Amino acid sequence: MPLIVIDNKRVDLTNDEIQMYQKIVASYTSLTNKGEDLFSDLFETDDDGIIIFLKPPSKRYTSFEVFLFLMSIMQHQHLRIMYKKVDELCIEVKDKLKDK
Repeated sequence: MPLIVIDNKRVDLTNDEIQMYQKIVASYTSLTNKGEDLFSDLFETDDDGIIIFLKPPSKRYTSFEVFLFLMSIMQHQHLRIMYKKVDELCIEVKDKLKDK
C-alpha cells in the first residue's frame, strides 16, 4: 500500500483513501487556510504507517469530518492487518492438512 505523509508522519493508505484525503484537504483549503493544517497533532503512527493513537483536538481547530476520517482510517488499517493474519493462518492450516 502507498505511504503518504500527513502532518510529518508516514501513513499507510489505499489509493481510495488517498483520494478521499485529497478531497478533504481541497475542500478546506482557501486563500487563508491550508486543508492539511486540520490534520495537525491529531494522531500518532508506528514505523509501518499504521495509526496507533488518535488525540482529541485540543490545541488547534479541526473539523468533525477530519476526525471521523482519521477514525475510519485507523479502523480500516487494523482490520486489514487482522484479515492478513487470518489469511496467513488459513494458508498455514491448509498446508498442514495437505501433509496429513
